[in-house]
Amino acid sequence: MRHIDIKTARSVFLICLPALVTIAAGVYFLVCEVPEIVRGEEKRVLSEYRQHALELKDNPSSGVEKPRGKGGVWTSAGKMAPGRWGYGAIGGGRALVWYSPGRNRHAVVKEIPEITRRNYAKLFYISVPVAMAVVIFLAAAGVRYFIVYIRSRDDFLAACAHDLATPLVGMRYTIGADDEAARMLNERMMRIVGNIRDFLKLGGRRPKPAAEAFNLVDAYDEAYALFKDDYRDVFDGKDVEISLSGTAREKFSVRGDATTTVQIFWNLLGNDLKYAAPYGGVKAVFSIDRGNAVFSLVDCGKGMSKKEMSRAFDRYYRAKNVLESGKGGFGIGLCTAREFAEAMGGSLTVEANNPKGCIFRLSLPCFA
Repeated sequence: MRHIDIKTARSVFLICLPALVTIAAGVYFLVCEVPEIVRGEEKRVLSEYRQHALELKDNPSSGVEKPRGKGGVWTSAGKMAPGRWGYGAIGGGRALVWYSPGRNRHAVVKEIPEITRRNYAKLFYISVPVAMAVVIFLAAAGVRYFIVYIRSRDDFLAACAHDLATPLVGMRYTIGADDEAARMLNERMMRIVGNIRDFLKLGGRRPKPAAEAFNLVDAYDEAYALFKDDYRDVFDGKDVEISLSGTAREKFSVRGDATTTVQIFWNLLGNDLKYAAPYGGVKAVFSIDRGNAVFSLVDCGKGMSKKEMSRAFDRYYRAKNVLESGKGGFGIGLCTAREFAEAMGGSLTVEANNPKGCIFRLSLPCFA
């Protein structure tokens, strides 16, 4: 339970992270930057009024000399050698600017249009909180969608596991004692259903594969049995050719999970049957390379471009020729197969088969 909580909290945090960064930036902007912007606007207004006062100082005839009275209009805005200057609004979008050259009560006055002071404080103190509220709402909606998705996924998987388990248990009792192949296939399917249930118990993590010895060629034979008739239909009654590269079958003992490896072979063989076998031969090659047992599925199909091969194991990705074929699929088989291989300490890769086709290579550590 503790792991589930941590994983869910981490996912929620990642969803909320952009919103948290945006909110932190908004608060910083309001606290540190807006006051500076407001002060800068005040300085701009003061500077423009001061420019008019300088014109009066340099050219007193541009204004009218009047005695300085009391009131806001005559408020001093600052010193300007040898006297002082100031400004004040008089209404109607007009203002007075004055300059007094001495200590007497007389000043040169000029009426000018009132300089507009932009109210940045009001603008930012309203718009920024509104923007942050929108970001918070979107983050909350994202979290809600994530939780609903997790629940829907778990409900779907639980329903699938339940619906599959019932007929599989029934099949177990109807399979004859001498039908070893059917019994083994039934056990594999029950194991897959068990993996789904474990997946739900572990909060969305795949159960750790077993680390036991099994023969890689035997696992391939078991997986191939599911597609044997289909391949024979494509190849005029012939099976996929197998090559052991001069190595005894017993040497291909590997460490991992036999059921998971059979699932990898199912994905590779099923994928190859749909997209490559109709266009040319297919060959299964087993070899030993630096302490690893390597299975290579070599085909002469249409192949993939370098870009397509670089994304072949991406979840939900389907190559262009796959889409054009009109054949079904969700783009998760190869992704799942690679995840299984890496979980067992191995690898699954793809490369071009010259002059055409692809080579999928599964490598698993040999059992010492």
